[in-house]
Formats: sequence, structure tokens, C-alpha cells
Amino acid sequence: MRTLIIALVLAADVGTLSAQVVRHIDVENLFPSVGSAIVWVEPNNAGVPPGVLAAGSGVLIGDRVFLTAAHVTRPSEDGIPPFIHVYVTFNLHVFDDRSTWIPVVAQAWHPSTPPCHNNVCNWDFPPLSMSFSDVGLMLLESPPKGIKPVKLAHAGSFETGRGDSQDQIIVGYGFPDHAQPWSQWPGVRHYVVVSPEQVWDDRRTTGGSGQICLGDSGGPTFFGPIGDSGNKRREVAAVTSATVGDCSTGSIFARVDNADVPAWIDQQVQQWAAKLGMGESQ
Repeated sequence: MRTLIIALVLAADVGTLSAQVVRHIDVENLFPSVGSAIVWVEPNNAGVPPGVLAAGSGVLIGDRVFLTAAHVTRPSEDGIPPFIHVYVTFNLHVFDDRSTWIPVVAQAWHPSTPPCHNNVCNWDFPPLSMSFSDVGLMLLESPPKGIKPVKLAHAGSFETGRGDSQDQIIVGYGFPDHAQPWSQWPGVRHYVVVSPEQVWDDRRTTGGSGQICLGDSGGPTFFGPIGDSGNKRREVAAVTSATVGDCSTGSIFARVDNADVPAWIDQQVQQWAAKLGMGESQ
């Protein structure tokens, strides 16, 4: 897996799209609860260029609670330098209105997530030989205006909802071409509709090539079909985790439809509420 310098790992090591997968820009705003997490660098003396250092994707599941991948939220033991800030925006085009960027005030990752050392999360991806949930949370400074949270899919959804009418919809803000530098990242919300994924185990599901790219990490997987009238009320069943190699072999998605993930999310939100006086529940 490609890892991020400095303090955060925000993107899976993913590659270019295959010709069989069509990325649709979400011009109809079918997925307003899906946002982008942006690592923004202020001018500094550390030699890190100002601007976007990395970005991931995620989805609002509480008034201020943003669900993403653990590798998007897991900082190293060295912490985050003061010139680096993390924001979340729900803009269709990330850079359209900087005033909508909401600061992230706290981050958490599933307790099964492996540690990071020396600013690098050097995990053995794909995590098929490692039993951990690549699921993380961000706490926003304030609720986004006009965005309603989505719910988690019911337990065992991948085992019970894999018929032909249950295609999966993967949403994110990733690169159309992973070879470009972050300075050229378009920052546009898009989605792809894919055939039912293979359920690997109770923590992960796998899929074919060309579904996700750099910056899609943490983006939600919803069940189809895309034409449902309830597009804006979908339940999230997984988050984008990683790919095998350069995305030519397969993708991996971290399930949230099992028992320990919702229980951990509830516990973490309660801890934040007690510590920060949030007065909200997930």
C-alpha cells in the first residue's frame, strides 16, 4: 500500500480504471452525504509545498460524525505537524467554495487497526492475511448545512443482498488517473456501479479491477440499483480500503455490516460526547 509522508495515510495504493468501469460525476447529487477529507498544508519551513497533500473520501453518519477508512484517520506516533490541517467538504467539486470546508477536530480508528511507525503505515495490503477492520471516524467541528446523515446497513447485508438487482455503488473523490500529482487532483464526487462483490469474510469484501483510484479511500459502498427513488436515503455497507497492485487485479472494501463495527462506532461517539459535550448520538 502506498503510504503518506508526514502524519496521515489517506489513500490506498490504487491505479487506473479499466475500460469496463464507467465513472459518473454525481451531477444529480444522488449522494449528498458523501464528502471528501482533505489534508491541507499551510506555508511552512519544513519543505512541504502548500496545498493539498492528500485526500480521502467518506460519508456522514451522524450530525458531526464522518465515516471513512482507518488508514485515512490513523496518524503516526509523531502526531500531526501544526502546519497540516484536515478538512471535510460535501461539495460536488471540492474547490468550488472553500468556506464550506469543515475542520476535523478529532479522529479515531477501529481498535483492530495495526499501528503506524515513523510516519508510515506500512501495512500488508491487501489485508487478506490480516484480520483488521479498515474503518475510521472523523469528528467535524460543526454539522454540515443541509446534509442528512445516512445509516449503516443491517448486519449481514452482503450475505443477504447479493442478487442481480443488488449491484453495488461505490462513491468517492478519487483520481481518474493515479499517476498525476495531488496538485492536479480534480476533487470531484463520482460513482461507479459494479456487479455484486465477492464476500471474503466478515470484515472484507473484494471486487474486480478498475473500481477505485487514489483518493477514493474511505468512500462508501451502497447497494443498488442506482435508479431507486431512495438514492439519497441509502445505507452504507462498506468503505473503500485498498487494491491489489495497481488496481488491475482487484479492490478491497471494509465491511461495516458486522457486529463489532457499529458497536465500536457507538462507543467512540459516546466517548466524544462525554469529552467534548457533543450532546449527540450516532
